[in-house]
Amino acid sequence: MDVPADDHGFALYLDTSALVKLFVAEDKSDWVRGFAHGPAGADVLLASRLGYTEAWVALARMVHLGRIPAAALPHHLGALTEYWEDSIETVDISEDVLQDARQLAQRFPLRTYDAIHLASARQAKRLLRNVFDGPVRFLAFDAGLLKAARVLGFTPPVTRAGHAE
Repeated sequence: MDVPADDHGFALYLDTSALVKLFVAEDKSDWVRGFAHGPAGADVLLASRLGYTEAWVALARMVHLGRIPAAALPHHLGALTEYWEDSIETVDISEDVLQDARQLAQRFPLRTYDAIHLASARQAKRLLRNVFDGPVRFLAFDAGLLKAARVLGFTPPVTRAGHAE
């Protein structure tokens, strides 16, 4: 992974629910955007390769649900692709990640993709261990996934006031 060598900030793993908020105005979108590229933002943004496809599908689904106009979809998909290529450190879905996801599902009541995201965040933490000094934080909007992440030692990003939203 290509990360700053002399860093003492934090890395942020985004699950798909957080990633989509970067491109569509939803509850907490501004908050997520602040952590993605604001002055209090993460030094490294991480996501599973799965997140790109999930976000693409979520944006297309929003057209079918009437949440975004069909004419705006190419713009949203283009913004997603550009942001992904320029800003996201991708965690590949390796056999190790899939095996970890299966084990996590035995410990926590996770859906398949949530288990893969959590396993991917754990893999990212391992990959960053020798090249990044800061913590890896975890951002999602599913209570069960966040609870499992906290049990495994991940913390959410905090605001300047020092608390998680």
